[in-house]
Amino acid sequence: MSAAGQLAADDLLKSAKPGRFPQHAGRVRYLTAASDSESFRKRAGPARVPAMKRFLLVILLGAIAALTAYYIVRQHPAAVPSTIANLLPADTALFIHLPDAEKNRDAWHRTDLYQLYREPAVQDFLQKPKSRLPEKGPVKEAWRDLASLRMRNAFLATNNFDSLRVVGGFEFRCSDKEVESVIERWKSQLATKAPGTQRSSADYEKHHIDIFSSGQHTFASTITGHQFFAAATVEDLEALLDRVDGRTKTPALDSDANFRAAMKQMPADYAWMFYLQPKQLAQKLATLRAQSGRSLPPDQQTMIERIESFSHAMVFEAGKIRDIGFAAMPRVAENKLERTTLALASADTLLYSAFIVNMQQQFEWALEPAGAGSMAAPLQLISNALSSAGVTKEDWKAAFGDEISLMAAWPASAKLPNAILTVAVRDSGRARRIAGAIASSSGWQKSSRNNAEYYTAPTAGVLIAVNPTVAVSDRLLVLGLDPASVDRIVTQAPAGNGLSGSENFRAASKLVPEPQQMFAYIDLATLYSRLDTTLRPILQMSAAFVPSLSERLDPNKLPPTEVITKHLGPVVASQSYVDGGYRSESAGTITIGQAAIAAGAAYAGVMIFQHQQKGPSPFLAAPASPTPSPAIAQPSPTP
Repeated sequence: MSAAGQLAADDLLKSAKPGRFPQHAGRVRYLTAASDSESFRKRAGPARVPAMKRFLLVILLGAIAALTAYYIVRQHPAAVPSTIANLLPADTALFIHLPDAEKNRDAWHRTDLYQLYREPAVQDFLQKPKSRLPEKGPVKEAWRDLASLRMRNAFLATNNFDSLRVVGGFEFRCSDKEVESVIERWKSQLATKAPGTQRSSADYEKHHIDIFSSGQHTFASTITGHQFFAAATVEDLEALLDRVDGRTKTPALDSDANFRAAMKQMPADYAWMFYLQPKQLAQKLATLRAQSGRSLPPDQQTMIERIESFSHAMVFEAGKIRDIGFAAMPRVAENKLERTTLALASADTLLYSAFIVNMQQQFEWALEPAGAGSMAAPLQLISNALSSAGVTKEDWKAAFGDEISLMAAWPASAKLPNAILTVAVRDSGRARRIAGAIASSSGWQKSSRNNAEYYTAPTAGVLIAVNPTVAVSDRLLVLGLDPASVDRIVTQAPAGNGLSGSENFRAASKLVPEPQQMFAYIDLATLYSRLDTTLRPILQMSAAFVPSLSERLDPNKLPPTEVITKHLGPVVASQSYVDGGYRSESAGTITIGQAAIAAGAAYAGVMIFQHQQKGPSPFLAAPASPTPSPAIAQPSPTP
């Protein structure tokens, strides 16, 4: 036995409990002269025993950590975009990634929004609309097919927006027989919808490619192991397979600097993510501008030309939904958000937003020649008024700051919400001159009070509750729907126990990073409660006048307000400039972007319904006057 081995055995015996190895006590003690040396034991014993214990402890902790990490990865696999990005060329312009569809479904079922949908009262209300849907349809069949495939790492990508040369694929976790059945059904439907489609096949390396050709369009696909790949051209599918098999050594998307920088801003575990490289779109836009004779000077760029890349991801998080976006681009404005108007927001404020804008660009937009459309004439009036008053870019920039805020409060006793828009004022004199020039061109009436100048729109007698008013003080330009709400902001009246002291607001603000460029807050529960109070009687009454409405839904089965509001929490968003780009986050029952999409969809639905009725609905149309009324002047544009 070597000296090192003897020392290790001696240390093991010393660390053992007394009587553990009695049969070896005498024999091991006299193996060498060195180990029998009293001085050696005094020097080595106390030092080496703790060292051996520490070494064994490190090994044990390392093993535990490795096993824990392995378990976490197996149970909760993180989104790994680089795994798929390694299969795509470096010039990929659009990349969409869905890491785990099955996991997303389970997370969706735990969200507040889904719990709201599953409420018995909501299901009862939706019974009539759902009964009008077909029991079998392409959407339901596709949903069932996707669920049966148990997809993971699904992706879609293209590097050419002109010809839409798309590639895509996914990993399936079902039997080979089941996936072949589903994909064959898809191909049969494709052949049915495209008459004249030619079906053929080809072998490439070790892969068998199935090809559908119809005129100028091609669909090529193959199954490799537990992965399905498809492309709009055979050449693109072969290039994808070359990367899968490791035959291609050219740079991939995951080596692109813009892509790597964007992925650093995305969460590690997301429900879905997309990445956009807008260079091709910017080039097409520049070409179209040049063809129309509206080329920009060399030192000017549109917003899409400034963006180097854009990425966006959505996360399901503790019943909430979170959106994260990142636009890599130069900084537009140097100023940082101060939110000075937050202290003026009252406790019943259901919307508060503050953001930084480039006021010089707004001036250039105001002076831009008006085109066609409903806003052409008002914009032309504003442009002419500013030019006549001799307002220059320097005046505009010196007059106003870059921070704008929007507030909307809806007290329970009010029929309509009141909204306030404020712009920070730097130079009161210039700001008053600019506001006066615009207001005078529109026929607004001027007055002075509270050390501010007020401009009130002429009322047409149609909607007395709305009386647009603009005021310019030494600190703010304020635009509101009525003089009283504008007065409160101008006089800097304290909001008392205002929005900033609300527990809901403070808790929601912690869901997103501290804002530098933009902040937004919406109280969904209060908003729905006010809308319900206002619209429920109208909706119930309208069923008597519009029979087709009662065929689609039963207004009397509208769920109680508290059933809805208990699932609705605040929505909050923030944006800051970090690491060479604008990073935005939004979180809540739904996100700010989703709320905007929902509002747009609701508006579109109302317009479609109104069009189907071949005229305005009774509860939206103005009541007919029993006697002829005098001509009413068109409302003046709001400055």
